[in-house]
Amino acid sequence: MAYVHIIGFEELKTTRGIAAVVAEKMFGPVGKTIFTMLLFLAVLAYVNVLLLSNPRVMYAMSVDGILPKLFARTNEKRGVLTVSLTVFAAICIIVLFFANTFEKILGFTIFLDSIGMATSAATIFMLRKRTRQLDGTGIYTIKLYPLLPLVFMAAYTFVGISIAINTPMLALTGLAVFAAFLGIYFLVVRKKNS
Repeated sequence: MAYVHIIGFEELKTTRGIAAVVAEKMFGPVGKTIFTMLLFLAVLAYVNVLLLSNPRVMYAMSVDGILPKLFARTNEKRGVLTVSLTVFAAICIIVLFFANTFEKILGFTIFLDSIGMATSAATIFMLRKRTRQLDGTGIYTIKLYPLLPLVFMAAYTFVGISIAINTPMLALTGLAVFAAFLGIYFLVVRKKNS
């Protein structure tokens, strides 16, 4: 609403770098520069979080037997997650190679995040069903349950559908990547069970 109020709906449809334009209209050219630098730092922080967390998730999945044991391999001297970090870095480089603009990279990662966040939130329903015996004990409660998780899931589903409508090739690529990793998961689980 702030964007529409400050720059107008028509300009909003065609403007690139909307946040910087809004910052400039609100705080002038100096504000735009400061805001752009802060936004850049925020993106760097997000990338840093991804580089730290995703290889650790791969490692944990490998320890749990969901991914191949290879992903649990670490450097003897430094304790670095060599395989997980290398695989994740390679995936990032491949994404950068094919998604050559910031908008494509952002759309691709947000599309995959939408799938991940919506499905992660959906697990609360499975967990609540499996731990029904704990209801009323106060171990975990959430106000407005199940409305809040449903709203959360709906918001991410809306974002994913919007990306699929606006950039179908990005969505198809994201679905292909998701399907590939889902396939690896099922292959490893089948091998583990047999």
